[in-house]
Amino acid sequence: MKNVIPTPRQAAEYEGCFEAKNLSVFVDSAADKRIVKAARTLCRELEALTHSYVPISSSGQNKHAVVVTHGEGGESYKLTVEKDRITVCGSGAAGAFYGIQTLRQLICANGLFVPCCQIDDAPDFVYRGFYHDISRGRVNRLETLKKIADMLSYFKMNSLQLYVEDAFTFKELEGISTAENALTPEEILELDDYCHDRFIDLVPSLSTFGHLFTLLQSDRYCDICELGQHEITRNYWLERQWHHTVDVYNPKTIQVIGSMLEQYIPLFRSKYFNICCDETLDLCSGKNQGKDKGEAYFYHLDKLIEIVKSHGKTPMMWGDECMARPEAAKKRVPGDTVILNWCYRKQVNEWIPKFYYDLGFTQIVCPGTSCWDNFVEDIDTSVGNISDFSAFAKKYGALGVLNTNWGDFGHICAFNCNLYGALVGAQKSWNSDSPTDEAFERSATLLMYGIKDYNMANVLRKLSKAASACSWSRFVIWHSANTLEGKETRLTLSDEEDYDPNDGINALELCRQATRELTSLDSDDRRITDLLLAARGLALMNKEYLYVNKAPGFCDGAALQKDFDSWLAEYSASWLVGCKPSGLSRVQEFIRNITNVI
Repeated sequence: MKNVIPTPRQAAEYEGCFEAKNLSVFVDSAADKRIVKAARTLCRELEALTHSYVPISSSGQNKHAVVVTHGEGGESYKLTVEKDRITVCGSGAAGAFYGIQTLRQLICANGLFVPCCQIDDAPDFVYRGFYHDISRGRVNRLETLKKIADMLSYFKMNSLQLYVEDAFTFKELEGISTAENALTPEEILELDDYCHDRFIDLVPSLSTFGHLFTLLQSDRYCDICELGQHEITRNYWLERQWHHTVDVYNPKTIQVIGSMLEQYIPLFRSKYFNICCDETLDLCSGKNQGKDKGEAYFYHLDKLIEIVKSHGKTPMMWGDECMARPEAAKKRVPGDTVILNWCYRKQVNEWIPKFYYDLGFTQIVCPGTSCWDNFVEDIDTSVGNISDFSAFAKKYGALGVLNTNWGDFGHICAFNCNLYGALVGAQKSWNSDSPTDEAFERSATLLMYGIKDYNMANVLRKLSKAASACSWSRFVIWHSANTLEGKETRLTLSDEEDYDPNDGINALELCRQATRELTSLDSDDRRITDLLLAARGLALMNKEYLYVNKAPGFCDGAALQKDFDSWLAEYSASWLVGCKPSGLSRVQEFIRNITNVI
């Protein structure tokens, strides 16, 4: 079905159309109140379209109407558009909600004249999630998180997780994580209600083992760090990715982590709790050096799971450490634990989901938006990654798909610059066999960006290709080596490739092309203006690549720094519209000295 995302399982179009004028919307009086709210959203959009009031009622159905009903349970729905009536019938309240979203999309694409059709639809997976990092740089404001929930529900996603290390006002981080740079209990409670109204399960996700940089670098809790008083020797963003695992055998450790869990658990209605427990890279490499890493891992894991289950929650956890110790995992991890299975390559090896299937674990596959090391998403990588993983999820009976959106290296990528990858995740987690062809790309451009007769994917490809010449992450690593680590290395595309000025020059031309195309849209929508900012940032990074390598015509560091500073002012203003200050100051400090390397 054209301009419906996710692509419906069965759809047929007929002659004629329903004219969306002088109509009413009817919802059964016994319907879930969330359906009434969703119907009211539909009414507001119809009112904007028709410039007339659209009433919502529970009785006295007029002939020319939209009628919404639902049964006792399930997510399937049937949408029928006839010349004089539209009916939305859900197997359950969630199904009716998704039927309304499909109708909203049809109205968005067709305006007053909705084509006659019948759609019978149901999802492949019961779990269709989006995982959003709010700890590596950006902490989104509550209103932004609500907009994310709106977007997810519009495209029939039913779960949202926010990755938290220090982005919550835990008492253990008093004076460090404040309301200015972290979420508060009141904000979480409000977001949980907001998500519930949209049939989204807000699942808590908290680092409880590794990735605890802020906690373990603090004077109060460095004593429970496996490395003790760890000396920072590299860039901040690199340090917080690769170090800071707890000392599992210190009795204080489980007291501190347990306290954080006790503060966080009551804020969520979800039956799940993601304890993370991934990348425990320092395990038994400091205070407990020489001890068995597997035994140490499961010693702490046992305690975490016990706390979570004592509150009636089903634990989720990343699966990488269990993959390293399969036999122990099979014995020690409770059978109801959900394993989150991740891989971010363009082509996913089938053995990865098969591994957890063979062990008998319930798993959720976790592809990614491929946006976390640059100013804009890499859609060719994300489409391949999400498509492969979703197909394997269906083959091996996974619970569902959790599309991840990380923020490594300061979360330089604005949320509006990874929308396409988020949408592909919605498409594939509902219908894993659905296409991501040019027709999908044009539908995505209309429904996500609000632009008709255009293909935003082509612009994104130009920008992602330009990003590969001098990626933000590679520059950060190079900059750290040459300024903090006492090394002398060259800034090149990769360790295997040498410097070629044509890489940067060609990338600059791609940025210019993308900028011209985006500018021609003549839009002040932030989804477009943030992409324009990203294109300018990529152009500057490629000029930096040429400057650092002393390419002819690119040797004026002062002029380049001035351009960076000008761009940074606009970038900072955009950041603060949708996010708390959070990690912005670190990005500002880094960019203000970006040319002081040679």
